[in-house]
Amino acid sequence: MIFSVVVLGLAGLAFQIARRSTTATNQTLNLAAQLAAADRATTVPYDSLTALLAPDTILSGPMRVVVRYVIDSLSAVRKDVRVITTTTVAGSRPDTIVIQRGRIRYPIPLK
Repeated sequence: MIFSVVVLGLAGLAFQIARRSTTATNQTLNLAAQLAAADRATTVPYDSLTALLAPDTILSGPMRVVVRYVIDSLSAVRKDVRVITTTTVAGSRPDTIVIQRGRIRYPIPLK
């Protein structure tokens, strides 16, 4: 009886370790994809934001990370770019980074 309780306890511990390592791997992949997408959103020219930022899917074994860009025009010279990453791992929530982009303002020459 005691032996079966110990074996069941070890099996439960092994299950928790496996679940947490999968979650950590998922979070690492999600963070890497989000940072790469944020870097891409900051390097794309301001006038080409809507044309060049398309959704992207990253596969890593059984996990899939989907990166989406949502662009909100706040004014003629400023836009918000939301980078939203979601994964196929059950129980994970979407993560969002908001980047404010502005048009280059050239200085007014003195007359």
